[in-house]
Amino acid sequence: MRLNKTTIFLLCLVILLGCKPRKSEQSQIKLATESKNDISGSFTISGAYALYPLVKKWCNDFMNIHPSVKIIVTKGGTGLGIDDLQAKKNQLAMISRPLTDEEQTEGIWVVPVAKEGVAPIVNLRNPYLKRILARGINPEKLIKLYTRSETMTWGELLDTTSKEKAIVYTRGDESGAAVVWANFLWKESTDLKGTKVVGDEEMIKSIQGNQFAIGYCNFAYAFDSITGERIKDIQVMPIDLDFDKNIDKKEIPFTNINKAHRGLWLGYYPKNLTRELTFGSLGKPTDPAILAFLNYILTTGQADVASSGLCELNDVYIKNALNTLR
Repeated sequence: MRLNKTTIFLLCLVILLGCKPRKSEQSQIKLATESKNDISGSFTISGAYALYPLVKKWCNDFMNIHPSVKIIVTKGGTGLGIDDLQAKKNQLAMISRPLTDEEQTEGIWVVPVAKEGVAPIVNLRNPYLKRILARGINPEKLIKLYTRSETMTWGELLDTTSKEKAIVYTRGDESGAAVVWANFLWKESTDLKGTKVVGDEEMIKSIQGNQFAIGYCNFAYAFDSITGERIKDIQVMPIDLDFDKNIDKKEIPFTNINKAHRGLWLGYYPKNLTRELTFGSLGKPTDPAILAFLNYILTTGQADVASSGLCELNDVYIKNALNTLR
């Protein structure tokens, strides 16, 4: 059977359209192309504990794609990351709090990479847990708990006759979580009193180890990054925001990480207990390796954010962030 020119044209068109790669395949092709025209260089990242596990993965994955790039990443708190940046010991700082006015005037450029919340936490075995979950603790009492010299009892916190002392933990490092928690209490992080611990992991272990303990941590450490459920022996504590001694629907603590992230974006969680997680540099980066890395984490790398326990950026955030790299 002979085919006319029109039939042949249509057959060719169908074949061409059927062979067009899907969006995911196009991304893979793009990455493969990028790896062929490989970039090279090295740079150092330091800073926030909240970002460290995710950034470590990003760095490893990026170096697998670009073997001629070497990235060294260390954790030590937001303050250390910014100090390293100013001393030119690193090229990127992991930052988990807003910049101060002074830091902004010094020319620190930032780009968001994820979002996160800070949660007050208590031990799941606290004998007064039922009352804690029903009433919460209002901000006024939390201010007293974290700023006055005298130790408060759980009876003072919950309006009972209980004499057990509340064992208060706070961060001893220059952490963004401490700044966010202090700002929520209308204080500076240096005003916070309590037993000082370094990093979220040490905070979690401290709360797990004492049934009368109370502290705070980043969402990502209060919940298991794989199952999304609460970490063993940790309970996110409700805050009685309206001072009515009753935890209503908007004040109920999140039971898993997905609900926490949803509440963060929808505004169910106090805005002053949430913040952007960012990368900072002294001025906008010009190093091709750094720009490629930032572009990677705002595109392909965003798929790793939720699985790390952090809250991924929405499309508007990503578009605006990518525009700042141009």
